[in-house]
Amino acid sequence: MNRLAIIVLYLVLYLVLYLTSTSTAAGADPTVASSITPVAPRPDSADAAAQPRPRPGEVTAADVQDAPLPGNESGQILGLDRGDSAFRIAARGALFVPRLAVAVALSPVRGAFWANDRYRLEDLYYRWFYNDDRTIGLFPTGTYTSGFGATAGVGFIDRALSGDHESLALAATTGAVTGDTYRLSASGSFRTGQRIAPWLELGLEANFDRHPADPFYGIGNGNLTQPADAPVNPQIGDIAIETRHRYQEARAAVVGDVRVTDGLHVLGTGAVTDLQFGPIASGASGTSIDTAYAAPDLVGFATGVRHAYGELELSWDTRRPATAWEPRDVHSTGLLASALAGRVHRLDGGADFWRYGVELQQYWRIATGPRLIGVRFHGSGVTGGRDEVPFTELPMLGGSSVLRGYTFERFRDRVAASGSIQYQWDLSHLVDAYLFTDAGRVFPGLDQLTARGMRVGYGVGLEIHGTRGFVVESSIASSIDGGVVLSVSFNPILDSKERRR
Repeated sequence: MNRLAIIVLYLVLYLVLYLTSTSTAAGADPTVASSITPVAPRPDSADAAAQPRPRPGEVTAADVQDAPLPGNESGQILGLDRGDSAFRIAARGALFVPRLAVAVALSPVRGAFWANDRYRLEDLYYRWFYNDDRTIGLFPTGTYTSGFGATAGVGFIDRALSGDHESLALAATTGAVTGDTYRLSASGSFRTGQRIAPWLELGLEANFDRHPADPFYGIGNGNLTQPADAPVNPQIGDIAIETRHRYQEARAAVVGDVRVTDGLHVLGTGAVTDLQFGPIASGASGTSIDTAYAAPDLVGFATGVRHAYGELELSWDTRRPATAWEPRDVHSTGLLASALAGRVHRLDGGADFWRYGVELQQYWRIATGPRLIGVRFHGSGVTGGRDEVPFTELPMLGGSSVLRGYTFERFRDRVAASGSIQYQWDLSHLVDAYLFTDAGRVFPGLDQLTARGMRVGYGVGLEIHGTRGFVVESSIASSIDGGVVLSVSFNPILDSKERRR
């Protein structure tokens, strides 16, 4: 019996149980009912003459003798146990299973509420890891994403270096892949705040990442297949094979943010990046990329990639909490609309190309809490061909941000587009839950856009936040293609957008 049939069976049992309950109440013993309801005297009794005449509009015992007792307005007389039929007992037993499953699933959330109320966990967290003003923090951090793996490390942040909202953020993480093979990452950013001018913020960013077994599923929107007898050309067709490869990135960037009005910003980025690739690291599990795909057809795989990148972005952002009583980092109303264009200049003799992107988000607050609906559209693309753009620079979908329900970097091609709708509600002042559906796909080019072959993911998520920002974000999702994708992030302090290398 499939899941749909089980759900239908439970609903039918519940409906029958409800109807049985209603019919039992309607057929209650009239002698019992009369024994607990007031009875008006008969008009021909000896005491009738002694009864005073009711005044006009006055309610008498005769008027309410057939009314239910207080609390029994539904028609069922509470407190009278007349026994249950065997069918009702069996139905309750069948419904016990889903009820227990729901109770068990929600028990961690209930436990978190109880522990926070009992032990003041938020205050305890900030006392351990932050100063009294909560402007300086040194704390543990980590992430897990299906298809990528787990990392753990430490983060540092200082939001008030010298009184003009300057900020410094640092993070270092590592994660075991297999045996003695580890993933390493270090990053940092500095922002001038209002030191230069209230309308101008400059910054520096740098990061170094070394991943021994990053995923690569080919180029295109194809379904997964088994490796062929000989390596295939990834530039031809949509041959999707699950493989792994070594990836190393060193990047330094200068960023600027010009605030034209309260919502309108012009952002600029200039970066220099060095990328190195290779077969899967020794000891790591999985199929090495060069055994399934022809290495000479993976742009940049053999020689590495060095390039300079310049980007300009125009952003209109009015997202905010609807009231001062709502969490600061929960967008319950407002719009984000941004468009960017960037030029990749290869320093290693490769072909130059343009990168472009669009991001649209809209939030509607539909009830207090807040309870809200959010919609999002994300699109990105490159002008270079598959034989010109390094394979890791192609726009990608899948993971915890875009096209949830699919593993990290599951799809990549010259154009990527996805949309989502999300309903979010508060479980407490510090915990929000949400349901979402994402849809999208990648395309070989703008001239080949189509609604056919869309990938759809769906799932549920949980956000735990304090007064200063998110502490934990997690989601569990699936897709029309099957599988389960789990994502957990502790202290996403940098909150950086997808990096445009």
